Amino acid sequence: MIERRRQIQVVLQLIGDLLATSVAFFFAYWLRFVIEIQPVTKGMPPLSMYLRLLPVVLVLYPVVFYFQGLYHRRRMRSRFDEGMRVMLAVMLATVLLTAGLTFYRPPDFTYSRLFLAVFAVADAALVSLFRWGISAGLARIRRSGGNLQRVLVIGAGDLGRQVVERLDVHKEFGFSVVGFLDDDPGRQRRKIQGVPVLGTTEELENVVAGHGVDQVMIALPLAAHYRTVQLIRRAGQLLVDIKVVPDVLQYYVMRAGIEDLDGLPLINLTQIPLQGWNQIVKRAFDIAGSA
Repeated sequence: MIERRRQIQVVLQLIGDLLATSVAFFFAYWLRFVIEIQPVTKGMPPLSMYLRLLPVVLVLYPVVFYFQGLYHRRRMRSRFDEGMRVMLAVMLATVLLTAGLTFYRPPDFTYSRLFLAVFAVADAALVSLFRWGISAGLARIRRSGGNLQRVLVIGAGDLGRQVVERLDVHKEFGFSVVGFLDDDPGRQRRKIQGVPVLGTTEELENVVAGHGVDQVMIALPLAAHYRTVQLIRRAGQLLVDIKVVPDVLQYYVMRAGIEDLDGLPLINLTQIPLQGWNQIVKRAFDIAGSA
């Protein structure tokens, strides 16, 4: 369910990015050559020459956005952080575009550097604005009850609290935490981060039925592995989705990579820099800088 909702959001973001980039492209042309923020001394270039560039832009920029992580699963990010990521991705894409235009351009025609600069600024601003609008719109729809999923978190320790915190930050995913289940007597009938502890794990079936739970998220520490297996078996008898939150969240904080070895998750704590795409990006910067 989380993955499906994330995919929907990614598709909407891609559509928004393409629309924002198209608007920024025409806005830059209008501002540069119609309004003439700098006098045009060689005559107004035909729009058709710039339209040849638009398909390249609409392919290049989303590809760079993808490799810069703008379509990947998001961690907790503020609007400022999101905006900075978009700005850096737009700058990189513009550098690559400029580098490409130094090697290929129509005969007797040069694309305006001021146009490219205005386009980059407008694109960064509009993409950030469109992304904020999409997230806010999805959050509003789901906060109003549209396709809202009721979640029960098992485990009110650090891991369970981080789950609640992330679900609260990402309201656009449409999850409402109804409560915790925890076996610690000191946590019973209390509120933790504004979420009530509804009972112990022995009350799982009653709580699921009584609170209309759609999803159960088990967030227990590694030491409670046997207990986790028992809870999975019990929850499997109920009409709910089951998610297990592994006690490796600290690796995400360290930006570790999760790799797959034929279904076996591997946590990559170190990675040699400047390999693959990073090496290509560095080379593109070097070429653009020397051009």
